Amino acid sequence: MIKKIIPIALVLALASCDKKFNEVGIEVLPENLIQGKKAYYPVNVSHTLIDVAQTNAGGVLQLGERNDNLFGTTSSSVVSQFNLSTYPARFGSKNAESETSENFDEQETVTDVWLEIPFFTNQVDADGDGLVDAYDVDDADPNSDSDADGASDIAERNAGTDPTNPDTDGDGILDGEDTDTENPNPDKKWYAIDSLFGNSEATFDVEVTKLNYFLRQLDPDNNFEQQQPYYSNFNFDSYKDIQLGTENIQLSFDEISVEGENAQNLTPRLRVPLDKSFFQQHIFDKEGATELSTVESFQDYFRAIAIETSNFSSPLLMLLDFDRMVIRVAYTYKSEDKDADPVVIVDEDSDYVINAGFLKFNTINRTTAISSTLHDIVSATAPTQIALGGGLGSVATIDLFEDEDALEAIKGEGDSWLLNEANLTFYVDKQAVEQNGLALPQRLYVYNADTNAAIIDFSQDATATSTLSKVVYGGYLIDDDEKQYYKIRITDHFRNIIKNDSVNVKLRLAVADAFSSQSPVIMAKVDNTTLNKVPVGTVSAPKSIIMVGPNPTDSALLDLKLQLEVFYTEID
Repeated sequence: MIKKIIPIALVLALASCDKKFNEVGIEVLPENLIQGKKAYYPVNVSHTLIDVAQTNAGGVLQLGERNDNLFGTTSSSVVSQFNLSTYPARFGSKNAESETSENFDEQETVTDVWLEIPFFTNQVDADGDGLVDAYDVDDADPNSDSDADGASDIAERNAGTDPTNPDTDGDGILDGEDTDTENPNPDKKWYAIDSLFGNSEATFDVEVTKLNYFLRQLDPDNNFEQQQPYYSNFNFDSYKDIQLGTENIQLSFDEISVEGENAQNLTPRLRVPLDKSFFQQHIFDKEGATELSTVESFQDYFRAIAIETSNFSSPLLMLLDFDRMVIRVAYTYKSEDKDADPVVIVDEDSDYVINAGFLKFNTINRTTAISSTLHDIVSATAPTQIALGGGLGSVATIDLFEDEDALEAIKGEGDSWLLNEANLTFYVDKQAVEQNGLALPQRLYVYNADTNAAIIDFSQDATATSTLSKVVYGGYLIDDDEKQYYKIRITDHFRNIIKNDSVNVKLRLAVADAFSSQSPVIMAKVDNTTLNKVPVGTVSAPKSIIMVGPNPTDSALLDLKLQLEVFYTEID
């Protein structure tokens, strides 16, 4: 495809892209000097399955069961350290030393213990009617009536009634007709639940077990200068010590009401009751003991817990906010009311929170084999399709110029080229995706197979400021009429190869979640002889995809095949 470029502004812009060309007046330029062209070059693709990956590198942890028609069924558990909220531990209003010196036993008594893991939530309210979109029957109309009680959502917000309950006070009169309504829970909030994959109404068992295994923070094999890696195949069965709780659960997405003065309700979360007698004997009765005096002492004493799930009525994988995971201990204690005469001993209620530690990781076990479809794709020497998956999934390796002679020929043309753009466009194989019922990732990520550095296209990055690095990556899912694709610009990478004699390294392509910030992508180690690291977002992403490869056999897909697309301007 050839077209003539006429405007002088474009001439000057193109000339400024390479120091070999100088700005000149239009009057001295011959006709047909600049010609825009497009060229395509074949690429080679191969696959690597991820069987074992590091899971404590900073990604989101997952719990539950994932069923993928390509990659099989996997089961994910969590192992975590915990930290006391105070060191040395103090329960009640006095520490152990004060209780002894004042000869007053507060008699702290555990009444309830819960393991709590919050859901990821949002409160997006597009129409501003006070009701989040997940519950709003029409999130574009503030006057919609989500509970069909005759009062609009925004009217109920202003009146203080519940827009999800047609009879807020339970007196048998709909809110739209009730002239005397008192909301029993006026502070109720609604949350949309994110990051649940599968049947959110499934029932399943949760087991929480204390482990007799010390989790080290630093790796002795690297002179204690690097983080100790923990991998998805870590087997903790032989380290199980004491079962702390087991419960059959169906998720609730309501906020948790908390009673008491100045008490705040809790956001929706997974809650598992734990053994009260264990925390009484091993935590509260040891107030003042050395084991509860420092972080190091407690971590050596309490070690870690494992959280497992099983017996799902249907598959459900939960990405939960394990950074805010806590063990919440409710207890009572004796207190002196010194304002009374004589002094009166009263019972007080309180909570003590044991927080999740920094060190926590996933174990992920494959319980069914990969599909024959996936096996055929990843084992092909000239793949017709590209299959990527998160978790125990796969990544693809891309070789831009397997034919060195072709690359040298392009380099020979380099002096007469101004490179405008180079792209890799990955088209979704929609028929294969639908047949396998796949949930598409919102983003793909390309990185250097040798250095694991991101392939960043600086010339397309408009975010650069004095305080913000150029670290914006392409690869978003794009819907265009009947086509879906991911376009990744590699202009600067390609320019460095053909003009600056950079090494033509292989590239890696992986599933990735949308990056939450413009910071370098954290990588996780992989136990594989041909693959050393993948993004942490790949390990935690429960998504998979099939795309058109470089060698499609279906004639209808030939125009969608993967190839390197190059736009350049030729100088005669």
